[in-house]
Amino acid sequence: MFSSQQQQQQQPHSAQDEDEEEKSFLGFCSFCVELVGGTSKKQNWKGLAIAFIVITIICLFIAAAILLTSIQRITSHDELLPISEQDIFNIKIPKSWNGTWISNKYFSYLDTNDSIWIYNCDTLKEQLLFRRDIIQQENIGHGIVSPSARYILVPVRKEKTRPYYTEYQYELYEKSKIIAPITFSNDQKISLSAVLYSHSDHLFAFIHNFDVYVYDINQKTSYKVTSDGDRDIIHNGLVEWIYEYEIFNRNILLFWSPNDNYLAFIKINLAKLPKNHYLKYDLTLENDDQYSVPYPKCNDPLPLLDVYIFNIKSRKIISVPRPIEYGKLKKSDVYVYHVVWCGDTCLSIVYGNRKQNSSIIQLYEISNDKIMLQSKFIEETRKSFLLSRFLKPYFSSYGDIYAYIIRFDPLNIGKSMQKAFPRVVRIQFNQTYPQINAKSPGEINADEIIHVDNLGQVYFTGSRLYDSLEKQLFRWTYSNSKSEIECLSCNESCGYANAQFSLGNGAYYILECLGPSIPYSTLYNRNEKLALINDNGPYREWANKRLMPYMEYFSVPLNDKNTVGNGMIILPSTYNPNATIVSYPVIVIINDRLSDQRVNKKYVAPLTEYFYFIFIQVIHDNISIVIFDSHGSTGQDESYLKSSFQDWFEQQHEDYIKLVQYFKSNEERFNGRFSNARFGLKARGPVAVIALKLLEENNDENELYSCAFLQSPVSDLSHYHAIFSERINGLKVNVKSSHRLNIRNKSLAIVHGTADEVVPFKHSAMLSKSLIDSGIHFDFKVYPDADYYFELDPVLYSDVFNYQRRFFRECLAERMNETPKVIPSEETD
Repeated sequence: MFSSQQQQQQQPHSAQDEDEEEKSFLGFCSFCVELVGGTSKKQNWKGLAIAFIVITIICLFIAAAILLTSIQRITSHDELLPISEQDIFNIKIPKSWNGTWISNKYFSYLDTNDSIWIYNCDTLKEQLLFRRDIIQQENIGHGIVSPSARYILVPVRKEKTRPYYTEYQYELYEKSKIIAPITFSNDQKISLSAVLYSHSDHLFAFIHNFDVYVYDINQKTSYKVTSDGDRDIIHNGLVEWIYEYEIFNRNILLFWSPNDNYLAFIKINLAKLPKNHYLKYDLTLENDDQYSVPYPKCNDPLPLLDVYIFNIKSRKIISVPRPIEYGKLKKSDVYVYHVVWCGDTCLSIVYGNRKQNSSIIQLYEISNDKIMLQSKFIEETRKSFLLSRFLKPYFSSYGDIYAYIIRFDPLNIGKSMQKAFPRVVRIQFNQTYPQINAKSPGEINADEIIHVDNLGQVYFTGSRLYDSLEKQLFRWTYSNSKSEIECLSCNESCGYANAQFSLGNGAYYILECLGPSIPYSTLYNRNEKLALINDNGPYREWANKRLMPYMEYFSVPLNDKNTVGNGMIILPSTYNPNATIVSYPVIVIINDRLSDQRVNKKYVAPLTEYFYFIFIQVIHDNISIVIFDSHGSTGQDESYLKSSFQDWFEQQHEDYIKLVQYFKSNEERFNGRFSNARFGLKARGPVAVIALKLLEENNDENELYSCAFLQSPVSDLSHYHAIFSERINGLKVNVKSSHRLNIRNKSLAIVHGTADEVVPFKHSAMLSKSLIDSGIHFDFKVYPDADYYFELDPVLYSDVFNYQRRFFRECLAERMNETPKVIPSEETD
């Protein structure tokens, strides 16, 4: 990510540097005059004249040097090429590590020709495993390599693409020799929705038509684990709908035990859910043009979730009992967040209630196809809303049985203020009442646990208490009541890091530095750096020749309790921070994801799907883009993430008002370039409610926001899917945008697909009726048979973007067509 400091590094000599050099030059000349001139009445005027001539010559040399340097700076700046709309076709975007750990010492990866390689971390050598040209067709998906790299599942045909998985037909290879296609006993080729390899070479599980199968390579055959799978009723081991993904945050719900004796899976029962109905717009379909999708709304029955265990040897299925503490709840009002093996016969499951104010970790022991509850840990939250990644337990068998999770822990801020920040905590299970007996140090906010080794050392990502924009990799050790923490990525000049550990005991890990500069990946063992794996060299060379947009961070005070919202503004590449730029129009993008942090030190690649279109607008339309983390975002304290249900929308609304006021009133911070700027909004899904309410706002007869572009807007939260709406809105309060709106002299555009399974099209239809009834002019573009994910269809996404671009050109036109006025900083003094 190019922050203000980084762009100055890309353009090493700024106007401020020139000012400093000129001041130094004048100061030096004055010093020389004072040194030679003196004040004595017995001055040697002839010597003084000679001295002045010498000083003049020296000053001329210095002035010439400054002039030549300035010309060189301008030339080097002019030699940089702006990002064009064709660049996306000519350069591959920078990528994070594209490998997959297959064992404790091997990982597989694809090269630029889509051939499969393996890397041996013991020898630091790579080996070609499978050449793509063997099957003589273009790559359609990643191959899946067995733990010892002996077998490869190669996708040979793409069947179907869904938001959370893609179906392929596979062939099984041993090195470069084909063994067999994946078929049923009648040699019928089948499409697989998901594949999960076991810890050994000869077994893997897969999903076909929402049923679970296990394939035995030794016997070259598969056998069926479940037989009740159905897209509309029963999902075994696979996520299909948005509300399922909101619960699990993963698409495959299969879990092998460490020794591959058992396969656990989650069954999702949708039988009693209400449905949304859809129409296919195809004149050739006379009797098959309608279909329905299960869709639970606020207060509707939720999917029924149960965990089952399949014994590989006996081929029997064991049903896992639910917590007795939730016995009085409806069965569908119990969430299953995580399934984690804590041993080959020890299984842990994390449950939560529908109100999201309590969670239970239960440990089960399996013996002779029977399951028994061994222990449990119950956690009540201070504020509702359970963050799934915080709840996942990581186990260590070092001595006693310990589980590590993340939870919010109170911390005193000053003398009279207390806030709760996320900490890693250790739960001791092998006692009558499991309890927390250790916490990570308070100066580090935890974000996600990555790995726990067999010595009880916890590797997690987090940030220092007062630098929420960064993310570093830390190692926490707690032994004999002594707590030690070490930052493993801070010495890499890295502001945003992640790590991926090898399977098993995690002897190796890939440290990914994802920002603020161009990403690179490095291989480590537990003691030292071993090798640079990827530095994105081709992209780095390309980027060094491009004139990138200018990016700058800012913080908006939100209340009198030292609460601030972090933001990032993306400005045209010609912007100079040391000059006053008058009236840049601004598009503010409202975040539609809860528990997300968009403003951080991660590198912003201009050619990624999301930021490419943002950069095109900034560079070619002469506007600026603002991204802001309002209430509901992670990275700060618990209260910032978990606003009370009733005022979440109200707080978001107030945050975005204060955002505009901050820009318009903070002339010193922004050199007055936003005091008269026009602001537009872009919103998707449920946050359309906030955008519409902001359009109604006027402050002292000055408009705050001039227009809004809404994609798949939610008009009534009570008719949005329950997992999201109840998380922010509770079980009682409804938030609607379909009331009579008071929007005058503002521009509004709506786009929506009729096959949207996330936000049903009727939301936009109802919003349109309300706008018409209120006498409000608006534009509406409908995309027949398009779903929520426009970005998955390049042609459709391009059309949406061009429509959005024209809309903002019109609503911000009087500012966008102006050439920005640059006033040297001296004139503003």
